Amino acid sequence: AEVAYRCPPGGTPGPVWGTDVYTDDSSVCTAAVHAGRITPATGGTVRIQIGPGKEAFRGSTRHGVASSGYGAWDGSFAVVR
Repeated sequence: AEVAYRCPPGGTPGPVWGTDVYTDDSSVCTAAVHAGRITPATGGTVRIQIGPGKEAFRGSTRHGVASSGYGAWDGSFAVVR
């Protein structure tokens, strides 16, 4: 399922686990910044694709956001636009 999510400008960064595909308890707006879809200053509406769990999530630093790695988790999402 695809879900639209509104991210306010100047939002507070939250924790993020993963790269491209994120654990479903990650901050959607912070993940959207990490994915390069929005900036923290402007915010905006993003769409996420809800997905299944994965065996592992890889952390990385992109667009000023450091995401953490994580092991197996039973739900995920990807920022599609």
